[in-house]
Formats: sequence, structure tokens, C-alpha cells
Amino acid sequence: MREAASPAVPDSLLGELWALVRVYRGEPMFPEGSAEAAVVLGAQVLRGGRPSGTLQARARHAARLYAEGEVALVIPTGGVGEYPPSEAEVAARVLREAGVPEEGVLPEEEALSTRDSARSVAEVARERGIQNLVLVTDPLHCVRSVGAFRAEGFEAWASPVYSSPMWRKPWMRRGQLFREVVAVVWYRIRRRKSGSRSRP
Repeated sequence: MREAASPAVPDSLLGELWALVRVYRGEPMFPEGSAEAAVVLGAQVLRGGRPSGTLQARARHAARLYAEGEVALVIPTGGVGEYPPSEAEVAARVLREAGVPEEGVLPEEEALSTRDSARSVAEVARERGIQNLVLVTDPLHCVRSVGAFRAEGFEAWASPVYSSPMWRKPWMRRGQLFREVVAVVWYRIRRRKSGSRSRP
């Protein structure tokens, strides 16, 4: 797999923040790996059920992985945002238009966040006996996504979508870096609180 990545992001707050900086600089953070299924992380759906440029780029990227025989299943994830239908349904449509057959697509239509996606997809993967996942999303979002799936017991790989507008447009990349830094810190705080509550 040319772009898939091993879970090279350290499992710590400082490690994840440093990984974000390295990704933003364009450093090669994601070495090759393999997976049974590709997970397309959700992105905005526009009025009329049209995919945003980001969602379309992610779905087409996953379709290429499927066409090249790198994965046998694609799991688009994401619930209904501002406009229906769900992000997963719209991504599934793009996947089918790109040549992925119906049996190769398994939508997850409930998740409203990256954490939700990790939980729902991890549950589906375990039910189906899937042990290896590759996460398809924007390069900067890969860091938090890997962490979210790790928290659910999956050391997932990542396949960054460099064709996404979130990466190709410098002003959008800068904005996403700021959002991801805040989100990574928030995820870590929530994970720590959850861990504290679970202790006797």
C-alpha cells in the first residue's frame, strides 16, 4: 500500500501534538502498512445531499485503495449533519460511482464525531472478525483518528488524503492545524477522566 501508515503516532499528548507539527511541515509520518478494511472518516455534506470537496476526496481515495486490491471492504462513517442524508450514505454513493461494488461498502450512519466513529466501527470490526483497519482522512486529522481508534483497542493504520482541500489550500491547512491541536488536547482530557471514573 503506497500511502497507508503504521500507527507511528506516539500514545501521549506531547507525542500527538508533535506528530501534528511534523505532519503540518510535510514530514513523512506514515510508513506503509496493510489492512482488511478502509474506514472513510465523515466530512461535511452540502445542501441537496452533495459531498463536500473533503468528503469526495476521502471517498475517492478509499475507492482507489479498493481498486488496487489493498482492502476488501470500505466502511464510510458519519451521521446526518446540517444537511441530509448522512455523511456515510453520501460517501457510499461516491464509492459506488467510483466503481466499488455494493458488497464492498458497509456504511456506519450514526457517528457524529471521530470518537463516535471509532467506537461504532470498532464494534462492527470485532463482530466481523476484522483485525486491521486503515483510516482514510485528511493528513492532519490522521493523528487524532489514530488516537481515537487506539482508545478503542485498535492500532489502526492511516492513509492520508493529500488531495483534500483541507490540505491543498494553505489557509484551510492552518485552520485545521489549530482545530486539531485543540481537539487532541480535549480528547486526551476526556480519556483521562473516563479512565479515572473506571477505577475502583
